[in-house]
Amino acid sequence: MEKRLIELALEALELRRASIESEIAALRAELTGAAKNARSAAKAAVPGKKRGPQSKAARKAQSERMRAYWAKKRAEKKAAAKAAVK
Repeated sequence: MEKRLIELALEALELRRASIESEIAALRAELTGAAKNARSAAKAAVPGKKRGPQSKAARKAQSERMRAYWAKKRAEKKAAAKAAVK
C-alpha cells in the first residue's frame, strides 16, 4: 500500500513539473517576443528623429565630461597594469 502511495505522489509531482516547465517556456517565449516587439515599436514610433543643435556651452560641458571620463579610464587602466606587474 505504501509503495503505491509513493508511486502516485511521484506521478502527480511529475505532472506538476511538466506543467511548470511548459509555463516557463511560454513565459520565456513571451519575454523574447516582447523585447523584439518593443524594439521594433520604438523604432517605428520615432522614425528618423534627430537631435537639435547643441549650444556652445552644452558642447563645452559635454567635452569636459568626456575628457574627465577618459582620464579616469586611463588612470584605472594604468593602475590595473601596475597591479598586474607586482
